[in-house]
Amino acid sequence: MLGNIIVIGILALVVLALGSGMVSLIRDRGQSTRTVRALTARIVLSLVLIGVIFLLYALGLLHPHGIVPPQHP
Repeated sequence: MLGNIIVIGILALVVLALGSGMVSLIRDRGQSTRTVRALTARIVLSLVLIGVIFLLYALGLLHPHGIVPPQHP
């Protein structure tokens, strides 16, 4: 359960960084580096999210589920 909360938290931060980049792009019209910093933060957070997902899966704390349940013989 804690792993799911961590993943959702990082995903929320990614969305916030993306929104921040959009707002700074609209307000500054390309005159400052705020947009680049916000989008760089989004990329770094996305990479961290992928790493956390792999780590949680490797530790057995995150279990994927499929659309189709496994077939029993």
